[in-house]
Amino acid sequence: MNKKIYTLILTLALFVSCSGLQSYYYKLEKYMINENYDRAQSLIDVSKKYYGTKNEFLYYLDLAFTQHLSQNYQQSNDNFETAKKIYDANYTKSISAGAFSLFANDNVIPYYGHTYEMAYINVFCALNYILQGLDNEAVVEARQADNLFKKINADSYGKAFYNDDPFVRYFMGMVYENAGYYNDAIISYKLALRNYDKSLYSKTNYKQPKGNVGYNLPVPKDLIYSLYNLYVKFGFSQEAENLKTIFPFFVSENNEDNCGELIIINYNGLSPKKVDNIMEISFYKAWPYFVSTKVSTQEQDQAEKVKSTVRAGFSDDYIKIAFAKYERYQNKITSFEVENTSIPNKNSSEQDILSNSYIVSDIGTLLISALQKENLATYSKTIARAVGRYVIAKTLTDQIRQQESKDNNTLSILTNSFLNITNSLLEKADKRSWRTLPETINMAKIYLPEGEHTLNIKYLSSTKTTIYSEKIKVDIKRNKKTFVITKSFKNY
Repeated sequence: MNKKIYTLILTLALFVSCSGLQSYYYKLEKYMINENYDRAQSLIDVSKKYYGTKNEFLYYLDLAFTQHLSQNYQQSNDNFETAKKIYDANYTKSISAGAFSLFANDNVIPYYGHTYEMAYINVFCALNYILQGLDNEAVVEARQADNLFKKINADSYGKAFYNDDPFVRYFMGMVYENAGYYNDAIISYKLALRNYDKSLYSKTNYKQPKGNVGYNLPVPKDLIYSLYNLYVKFGFSQEAENLKTIFPFFVSENNEDNCGELIIINYNGLSPKKVDNIMEISFYKAWPYFVSTKVSTQEQDQAEKVKSTVRAGFSDDYIKIAFAKYERYQNKITSFEVENTSIPNKNSSEQDILSNSYIVSDIGTLLISALQKENLATYSKTIARAVGRYVIAKTLTDQIRQQESKDNNTLSILTNSFLNITNSLLEKADKRSWRTLPETINMAKIYLPEGEHTLNIKYLSSTKTTIYSEKIKVDIKRNKKTFVITKSFKNY
């Protein structure tokens, strides 16, 4: 190769190391892990250009959720409503963009969104309303979630991977009950009970729904209590007895009439992020070269872009295939426990443990399971696309080579290098996802006397070691539910 070709390849290698949407996400990730939600919100707010029109849905999801974390509840709901409209509009888009992705990559298609994202929009919107004292408006979100699951099942004849969600049903049951819609609450609790794994507590052999959400979690004891108490309250004695038979050790009436119910919802850990899994096959002077790389960090991403460009430019034959794979963050926190510090004459070592948390939603596993379901179609399309681009490059290069003299083949070499580099640049895995979601949602429910309480929340590791703790103040209303959100995104 002559000097001009070397210069071109190295120039392109430096060019492709420039930042884009993924570099922006690295900054956002740091703010989220450091629990600096105001900075995260400000970064998203001024970074719409990085998302572009094709990722507008993701922009409003990230912005609305960080506003939710920053307690800007009305702004959060306004942006979630915009996201809902974008999702509805995308649902009926033509497939023309999809056809173009067969040549370029899946990133050229607008991010249409997933049904599970819509369900969790309803959850966060409902919480925003409840925390503003707008219980009836929260019920509207519960009804939208009900309608979403009906639509999913109708459109897929009940065969969709994600066609129900135990946590969404459980949470919406609390929303209904809190607003006085008791029949709806009972229905929602029963649907939640159907979708959680009951085998841990129940003496009855149940068959779990297969693959309807992507994860299995034990049924929360508090869900059983809530459903039983509503059965008793409204005279459904037979249903109450049936529940007692199925769960004999965990069902009891709540006779604490002077109490209110505290519900602590904890967003724990940052949800997995998609990373590149890259495979490159190249030949230089008949010598084969194969490399498989996983790209997880910003430094790896930039370095791999440069190396990939150089490999492509100097290769005679070159094929690149890129797949997305979820990678979990290493978050040490797995649960929390709640201590009552309002009790007089007790030191911190003697505080009563009011409740231990339990996982109600495993969003991280849901995301990974959903991607695995999509991968078969994605792999086929990606391989076909890479082979197609290789064939086009070889055909064009051979045509030019046939027209050159034996002494001057610069143009064919330059064309081959340029097309190989183009293939390298075009082949990108679709790493788009709702990056600000938590990995899990943990919850605890506590009955407390009416009035103000100071509670200590201890965030625990898998070995029950305290990672850190925080104090919260709550104002409990008699016979009402009080919702509190806590966050533990810190990556210890």
